[in-house]
Amino acid sequence: MPDLAEPIETGGKRHSTAVRALIRVAAHYGLALNPQQLLHSHPFETDEPGINTLLKMAESTGLRGKQIRIRRGELAKLSRFVPVILLLPNGKAALIQQIERSKGATCAIVDELESERGVSVLYDEPRLFEFWAGDAILFKVRWGVIGTERPFSFRWLVDQLLLERHLFRDISIAAVMMSMLALAPLLIFMVMIDRVLVYRSMSTLQVVGVAIVAMITFETMFGYLRRHLIWVATSRIDARINLHIFDKLLNLPMSFFERVPTGLVSAKISQVWHIRQFLVQELFGTLLDSLTFTLLMPVLFILNWELALMVMGLGLAILGVYLIFLPSLRRYHARVVDAEQAMSWHQVETIYGIRTVKSLTLDGLKRKQRDERVADVVKAHQDFDRLRNIPQTITTPLERLVYGGSFFFGCYMAMSNSSTHTIGSVVAFAMLAGRVTQPVMELANVVNSFEEARGAMAEVASVVNVAPEEGRSGTGLKLPIKGRVVFQDVRFRYSPGASCALDGVSFEIPQGTIFGVMGRSGSGKTTVTRLLQGLNRDYEGMIKIDGMDLREIDLDHLRSSIGVVPQENFLFKCTVRENIAAARPRSSFDKIVRAAQLAGAEEFIERLPHGYDTVVEEGAANFSGGQRQRLAIARALLVDPPILILDEATSALDAESEAIVNANLLRIAQNRTVIIISHRLSALSMADSILVLERGKFYAVGHHQKLLGTCDIYQSLWSQQNRHLQVARPNADSEVQPIGSN
Repeated sequence: MPDLAEPIETGGKRHSTAVRALIRVAAHYGLALNPQQLLHSHPFETDEPGINTLLKMAESTGLRGKQIRIRRGELAKLSRFVPVILLLPNGKAALIQQIERSKGATCAIVDELESERGVSVLYDEPRLFEFWAGDAILFKVRWGVIGTERPFSFRWLVDQLLLERHLFRDISIAAVMMSMLALAPLLIFMVMIDRVLVYRSMSTLQVVGVAIVAMITFETMFGYLRRHLIWVATSRIDARINLHIFDKLLNLPMSFFERVPTGLVSAKISQVWHIRQFLVQELFGTLLDSLTFTLLMPVLFILNWELALMVMGLGLAILGVYLIFLPSLRRYHARVVDAEQAMSWHQVETIYGIRTVKSLTLDGLKRKQRDERVADVVKAHQDFDRLRNIPQTITTPLERLVYGGSFFFGCYMAMSNSSTHTIGSVVAFAMLAGRVTQPVMELANVVNSFEEARGAMAEVASVVNVAPEEGRSGTGLKLPIKGRVVFQDVRFRYSPGASCALDGVSFEIPQGTIFGVMGRSGSGKTTVTRLLQGLNRDYEGMIKIDGMDLREIDLDHLRSSIGVVPQENFLFKCTVRENIAAARPRSSFDKIVRAAQLAGAEEFIERLPHGYDTVVEEGAANFSGGQRQRLAIARALLVDPPILILDEATSALDAESEAIVNANLLRIAQNRTVIIISHRLSALSMADSILVLERGKFYAVGHHQKLLGTCDIYQSLWSQQNRHLQVARPNADSEVQPIGSN
């Protein structure tokens, strides 16, 4: 078994060649990267990251990368882009630092990154291609600042569409070809009526048969191509929408999740399916069918300009009816969205608090509340559908007149003596009129769908467009953190009208010490840890870590350097091993076991059915509160943070488990700063210094013995918690008489 005193994470671990190459490229452009932070933000299971992972790493740090293939004889082209990462066939990476001409040959200075320091070697082009296939990644600085991207809106959606403009070009070509093929049936009907049936021409019929087969063949091919390309384009855009929303959720400040109920956030985000449905089923089809309208409308005027004007007028009338009802449809749809969100919010809240619902027998109340919300949703949908049915009813006869009216008046014109129109041309016009006005009718339906998508866009945007946490721009300080913490006259309140949670608090925590924080409920103990983690940054005064202003430190770097064990912990639905290694998934099993030993968790893990491979059920229902707490402590220790915060971390432990953790505390605190917040003063007795807070203000500071003699609050709490040791049992020395004795 490994020595418990051995550090959990060794600093000499060699990083992948691709990560080291990226760090050197970033340094060339003046960007300082922390390898541990890169691995924390972009974890990968293999020895080397994949190409996509490496490009995402670069994107997050302010670089834009592009993979290319260089052929023999083209090495000189890279001279304008150095430094360049070379992707070697064995999965490793190398770095071209410089390209120069030597004795008439193109040579490259290559850093071979197999060793930690790297070795620079000069290769001419033939020797370089002996071990390199030509794959490389070029980089340039992204001048846009992270966090200033366009807000989530239809304009953002258009930007995503433009990224697939090459696919849409091909889709448009297929749509144009299908529109041209749409003329073929009309010509075929004209020929069959005016030539084949009238003159009973069998040879013409045979030619028409061949044309029908050719038309069906080409229409099938172009239809398949169009549907396939639309599916590819929409799948890519759909993936970008989902990734964008999830990324924005992760970047939201903690105060947002504390202010907005989880059920409401879930309900708002779920509205994205309306956007997806509008994008895939409505927008693309209508835009492509508009090409049909543009190409075929002139043909209508060529066949019969009088009937074409009638058809165009009917189409505009249909569109006008929907535009008139648009404001009312918008209001009624907003009521539908509000009702659905309330129902979803209630459902998520009930599931989240199902233990409380069952323990307090709130089943009947929750059913009643659910019935009310379902009734609201049904009524909102009925009102919206009733209103939407009105324009559909009005436009139905107009739609029928497009085909029936054009056929009727066309026949009337064809029967007049002065008309040159044939029966075949009248039939062809009627068919073409229905085909041409179909996009207009679909556009009217798109108006309804647009209102749903517009409402959904507003709901999703109300979440993802919230300002992200400050300090995650990637430009903050990323210097190594050692653990000296200083609070200088810090004032903070959770809301403008609330009283100060911390009021003028000043204290210092020396590096490598155990520092305790205690006080009555509401004194500001947890607020200290929240500010230290950067969860709230709108405080007054100054917080410094190793002399650096906390606001200037990169937030991800700060949190990866601080291990936190709160009173209530969340365990993921995976194995015990994966839960402990959540922040360092590539940690060895020995380090996972050592972290579990320090946390006092190994003794119950070994008794589990499958040990470290036991699956944690949802909500960690198969573990007690104390076991969950010890797993959380092990998870924090595995990261080997220079600062460790234990916020009531032993409150859920039984006496035996707490004794195990306290016995290991000196080992846990080795070479790190430990901040312990606890209402149990016995857990603070070994601290080097203890801060006493009272109603958000500094009250006293000192070690255990000093506070016992000078601090009345500390004395009072100590007496209350240890009264059982001071009060003697009455008649303890008297002889106990057996029952029934005289």
